Amino acid sequence: MTSDSRSFEVAVIGAGCIGSACARHLSQLCDDSICLIGPDEPDHPRSQDTNRSVYGAHYDAGRITRILDPDLVWAKLAQRSISRYEEVENKSDLQFYTKSGYLAVAEEGTAYIEQVKECARILQVDYQLLDYQQLQIKFPYFTFPSTCVGIYQPNQSGYLNIRQHVIAQKIVAQKQGCQIIKEVVDSVTQDENGKFKIITENGSLICSKKVVIAAGAFTPFKKLLPDHDKQLDIALMKESVVKLQIKDEDLQELKSMPAVIYFTGKDARYDCYILPPICYDDNKYYIKIGHGLTGSGQLVNHQEVVHWYRNTDSDESTANLMGTLHNLMPGLNFTSGVIDHCVSTHTPSNHVMVGEIRKGLTILTGGCSHAAKSADEIGYLGALTTLNDGWCYDIPEDEFT
Repeated sequence: MTSDSRSFEVAVIGAGCIGSACARHLSQLCDDSICLIGPDEPDHPRSQDTNRSVYGAHYDAGRITRILDPDLVWAKLAQRSISRYEEVENKSDLQFYTKSGYLAVAEEGTAYIEQVKECARILQVDYQLLDYQQLQIKFPYFTFPSTCVGIYQPNQSGYLNIRQHVIAQKIVAQKQGCQIIKEVVDSVTQDENGKFKIITENGSLICSKKVVIAAGAFTPFKKLLPDHDKQLDIALMKESVVKLQIKDEDLQELKSMPAVIYFTGKDARYDCYILPPICYDDNKYYIKIGHGLTGSGQLVNHQEVVHWYRNTDSDESTANLMGTLHNLMPGLNFTSGVIDHCVSTHTPSNHVMVGEIRKGLTILTGGCSHAAKSADEIGYLGALTTLNDGWCYDIPEDEFT
């Protein structure tokens, strides 16, 4: 172990979209010394890695953001987060939010449509209910089944460059006094005085009075919890996306394209979400499509998770995604495709897991494939939980187990 030792009031472990947001809120809400511990995104293709032991689920330029959701808890978290995007952009001088609008498409008369309409009523969100013909007129580049209807949310929706969102949160947190430590935590222990000792893979020692664990899918595979043999009740699920490059001549036609979620109502393997054309680091425009969880495999050990992040091979799910996109947007000619993988963390409540699991130790994990758009409010909730004795949020605590 090196002689490097630093002490803080609160240490946040995990520098992804939730951890970075939590660090920003902590450094804004209190004058205590705060640190955020976690490595940067790799600057090379993950498939080339041989030694790295952790990755993040935020390595992307396009994640859907919207308020409307059949689950009112997620809708509230998103609404509160979206209201602060502009603040974070201004304070960081970094733009990450594109207001492209959001479209949900499903079979007419399904429970999903009615639940989303009720969500809109409760949260007072403006939307347009579109029948099949109206969908064709407003979004002519899509070919949905004639039995479908759409719910279009034109405002407070679109997509995030979640990679930039994380960087922006870190910039603001640093401006507010938070120290960023770009290392991987290997273990957390608590001494007889209640102080936490954090050891990194490099052998650094970091001491802290309180700890927030926001390590996502890698929480089970590091010695982060008080009882290392007793793990949280979370499931780690495979996520695949396909990014298909579009020709420059198609960009003009697609300039009004919203972010889309499509429910078939018949075969959940073909449920999907679609992002409008986004310019990636190679200066090419891609339309991204991802799947729901039906048929998605579960990962059970560290080696499987690391391998999944490094793997870019096509499989049945990616073949389904490419076929679905060609069926829904048959007028486009895609020139090439890129496959990418990440891992989503799921909880029994299907909400983020938030709570103090030991005096001074807060858990903040389980994005359930919803966390990117809602990360700022989740981070705020984690900060409140860390700084206060007892639950002090207006949504009941049992929603976050």
